[in-house]
Amino acid sequence: MKSSLTAMGIFVLICTLSFLSSGANGQSGTSTIRGEVSDPQGKVISGAEVTIKSPNTGFSRTQTTNSAGGFSFELIPPGEYVMEVQAAGFKKTVQNVDALVGSAISADVRLEIGQIDQVVQVESTGAAAVNTEDATLGNNFDNKQITQLPLESRDVLNLLTLQPGVTPTGFVSGARSDQSNITLDGVDINDQQIQSLVPGQAIINSLKTPVLRLNSEALEEFRVTTMNANSSQGRSSAAQVNLVSKSGTDSFHGAAFEANRSTIFTANDFFNNRIGLPRPALVRNIFGGAFGGPIRNDKLFFFYSYEGLREAKGASVVRTVPLASMGQGQLRYLDVNNTVQTLSEDQLNQIFPQVLINDVWRAVLANAATKYPANDFTTGDSSANQLLNTAGFRFNAPTPSDLNSHVAKIDWNITKNQIAFVRFNSIYDHIGLLPQFPDTPAPNVWSHPWGFVAAHNWTLGRNWVNSFRYGLTRQAFSQLGDSSTNNINFRFVFSPLAFSRTINRTTPVQNILDDVVWLKGSHTIQFGTNVRIIRNNRGSFANAFDFAQTNPSGYQQGGNVVSDPIAAYLAANNLPAMGSSSISPVQNAGTALIGRFSNYTANYTFGHDGSE
Repeated sequence: MKSSLTAMGIFVLICTLSFLSSGANGQSGTSTIRGEVSDPQGKVISGAEVTIKSPNTGFSRTQTTNSAGGFSFELIPPGEYVMEVQAAGFKKTVQNVDALVGSAISADVRLEIGQIDQVVQVESTGAAAVNTEDATLGNNFDNKQITQLPLESRDVLNLLTLQPGVTPTGFVSGARSDQSNITLDGVDINDQQIQSLVPGQAIINSLKTPVLRLNSEALEEFRVTTMNANSSQGRSSAAQVNLVSKSGTDSFHGAAFEANRSTIFTANDFFNNRIGLPRPALVRNIFGGAFGGPIRNDKLFFFYSYEGLREAKGASVVRTVPLASMGQGQLRYLDVNNTVQTLSEDQLNQIFPQVLINDVWRAVLANAATKYPANDFTTGDSSANQLLNTAGFRFNAPTPSDLNSHVAKIDWNITKNQIAFVRFNSIYDHIGLLPQFPDTPAPNVWSHPWGFVAAHNWTLGRNWVNSFRYGLTRQAFSQLGDSSTNNINFRFVFSPLAFSRTINRTTPVQNILDDVVWLKGSHTIQFGTNVRIIRNNRGSFANAFDFAQTNPSGYQQGGNVVSDPIAAYLAANNLPAMGSSSISPVQNAGTALIGRFSNYTANYTFGHDGSE
């Protein structure tokens, strides 16, 4: 009686936690094999013994079929299994079954009448083309597909979008691109804040931005569920991505690889070709390997993988720059006949007698025109045949990458009813971003996340299975900005720097999961909990510097339109009037020449005691 009360107390406690936990649902990262055993006439056979065993690790489970002839192996590690079915008066049947992650695999067996020492070998025809076990839609990719399909940079994330209903930018069956959920070995590895390391990305794509980068040789398989995910598979409205890391086996195995791509196989940019600029560099080396095997056969296994990338890459960049005429204090415009007209510094001083041309800013513009001579007309107000005030300066900017990813895993078959594993990921990346100009500092991103998982699976008796996992995924990155000075720029004319500021973020996420399955007759009852403890520690120098900008819209809001006094001066002195297409460019260039800030923000730094 006391034992029954204790078991009931544990059951009530788990159920209570399941309902009280935020976002409670079952975990992913496991598989299920279920089916029905029948005789040649299709009548179910109760009491048949069904055993599954992994030929790689020795992991095994045994059940007897229920009164309806059914069996169900829940929460088992994904992988290849050999299933043996035997019953009195029938031949033993042996067949291979692939247990796919995030899927319930149907493996019905029809026994033949005969002696039990006779064996019927059933050859598998592969996974079922149509999922008949539940309403989920999605596809599984195994390690052979992951490692052998041609992928740029061997990036596994590119495979995630090769599903019906998934777009390259991450929209899944109409759901938003930031709503996908990614787990590795059942543990959350999502970016918890912005889904991207690089701030300012226009479209957030959660399929492309997990915290832990995925080594191709370290993944056993994955499944992308695009629609109708079960509550045990995820917590968001878009794709549910279940990834499983590779484990060691009873035999030693390994792999090594290197891939190289050179600039000589790269086409030049169209705009570079047009102005005679060489093609950007692209030298990419991807290398790594994996090794695993037994520490103790059928008991303890290890696995390790490393993948590195060294990339000397460039990108074609164009920035808006002033022409030499602006450095001389001149303002150019197109008249109504589409002819270039020039206003001299003396004329501009007559138009703006209260402010005059700012000699300091004119010198800045003159220096910019000398350092960055215009060679491109895809930006600015000029064309190759009509030089006005601004144009583009195009150059090739280096954006090197140095990526390193380590994965280590230990698997332990504790007893015939208990298994456990621990996995550790470590990543250390350095990525160069685009500079504002060839001679200005380039922002850099240093990313060094790591992840740890400990898991335990326990079959309690014939009807209960419990799976527990604890994961700690620590995202950590810092972006070194290109400046530590006050932000001063001429909007639409010239910005000497990108004025990106140094930021950093550390986001440790603890993920505690527990799944319980109760087999009651022909029913399978599953419940569990998923607790995530998130800490988001951020630092930024974005507000540590003053901001000043010449902005024509700022003058307009104050009732001062730069083009109005210019138009009045032209009319009063019988000079060619401005064409309508020149009004906006004239306002931009005129605001920069007179050098009056329309936007200014002053920031002050104070200590905790209030001192400046």
